[in-house]
Amino acid sequence: MIDGRERKTPLQILSKYDNIRRAPNESVQDYCIRFNNIYAIPANIKPPPDLALIKFSYGFDTNMSYQLRERNPEALEQMQSNVVSVEANLLAKKAIMKNEKRVVIKEENSTSDGKIDN
Repeated sequence: MIDGRERKTPLQILSKYDNIRRAPNESVQDYCIRFNNIYAIPANIKPPPDLALIKFSYGFDTNMSYQLRERNPEALEQMQSNVVSVEANLLAKKAIMKNEKRVVIKEENSTSDGKIDN
């Protein structure tokens, strides 16, 4: 250990960076912090910023990743500031779809109930 930090080889650092994904119950903010800590890679092996944008977005599920890239941010910081609103929009969309599905199921049940009564 040097300065309280564990010394790692470039291969270990890049492997950790390559395998980063958002954990199932991890908040967006916590994932951003964890990503930034891992992306603090020594300059001689650090992937370029454009690749960091792609890598960051791939840490999320497919829908979230797609929505983040659709906004076409110029920098990682911009993508990370967008991520909270993207997640909120996707959660709202999911809730709407869930409610619409309930309405359709209720309508189908009430229609079939009417047929039984006749």
